Amino acid sequence: MFRVMLRMVQLFPANKGTNTGGKIVASGKEIRDRAFALSGAILFFVTSISLAVVVIAQVVQDNHQKKAAEQAASSQAKSSAQAGKLQGTKLKGFTPVATVTEVQTTDLTPGTGKEIASVNDTVTADYTGALAKDGTIFQSSLDSGQPFTTKLSGVIPGWQKGMIGMKEGGTRRMVIPAAEAYGPQAQGGIPANSDLVFDVTLHKVAQ
Repeated sequence: MFRVMLRMVQLFPANKGTNTGGKIVASGKEIRDRAFALSGAILFFVTSISLAVVVIAQVVQDNHQKKAAEQAASSQAKSSAQAGKLQGTKLKGFTPVATVTEVQTTDLTPGTGKEIASVNDTVTADYTGALAKDGTIFQSSLDSGQPFTTKLSGVIPGWQKGMIGMKEGGTRRMVIPAAEAYGPQAQGGIPANSDLVFDVTLHKVAQ
């Protein structure tokens, strides 16, 4: 920038002027030309600095706005994810029951695929589990988006009884007494001796 100023001043080099007693005295025109060139250079310098400040300020502002937008989007995504969680909410379409004496099943959506024939079958399914007494959901694979795969013989007795005959693509509601669930053992979010209800969607059966 200073080189530009110097170059502008050099556009008006000193003339020989008037030689007075061995000294060269610049003429009035030369002085005016140099003053004009210097003024122009100073004006250019000030304008350039002002423009640079404006550009920098705009860049900083844009970065702040971008960061704020990203934070807002992240917060909104988290809020949406939390709002979509099933855990802690009530099981849709379920009427709480005070006591469950036996395994009860209802096909909410009948399946059309392969059928579970025995407890030796391996199943892949999504589930949502709730307390039968008030319908509060304690866990759902839909919250994690990851169905589970297991041999049916490895789950609680109520599932073993309730899922036999279920077909791929179907959703079944199973109401299970505590004795055929976890009994006197408390589990995460499940008090001891709790009757339970599960909505299970069967994706795949392997024998």
